[in-house]
Amino acid sequence: MTKIEKLSLENLDQFLLIFKEVLKTGFPEYSEDLVNFLIEKDYAKNVFEEKLKSNQWFGFLEFIEEKPAAFLLADSLYGGVSYCNWLGVGESYRGRGLARDLLNRWEEEVEKAGGHKLTLITQGRKNHDFYLKMGFKQEGFEEKSWFGLDCWIYGKVIGEPRPNLFLR
Repeated sequence: MTKIEKLSLENLDQFLLIFKEVLKTGFPEYSEDLVNFLIEKDYAKNVFEEKLKSNQWFGFLEFIEEKPAAFLLADSLYGGVSYCNWLGVGESYRGRGLARDLLNRWEEEVEKAGGHKLTLITQGRKNHDFYLKMGFKQEGFEEKSWFGLDCWIYGKVIGEPRPNLFLR
């Protein structure tokens, strides 16, 4: 049985378990040095705590049989748009629709908060068809972007911009 929880300080340790596992096994384009840098610096536990407390980040943790299996981390709405920083599924849980579940939950959350657009990038071409199937459009390409890796940019409009919400 699967269960999705909103990321919180209470389940952060479980989130970090699957986050670190996926960074090490799910991104073959990342060097070991880059993975370690991301885990130890940019996405260290204290960074997560600060960003969650200040409501800059939000996310979801999906469990299978009480074990963390997948996650999504996103920026809170700015100007009606939410950016997904990370979407990952544990190696032994892939192919079960967990990424789809998390993208749908993200969309619901952003829509409920009055957002009108979802954005994300991928540095692996393998996910292109998946994002298109989920209703995203490829909106751009950045050659040798972050950490020297190529990036494909995707977006999905989920509503009309509502300045009365994002200009307050």
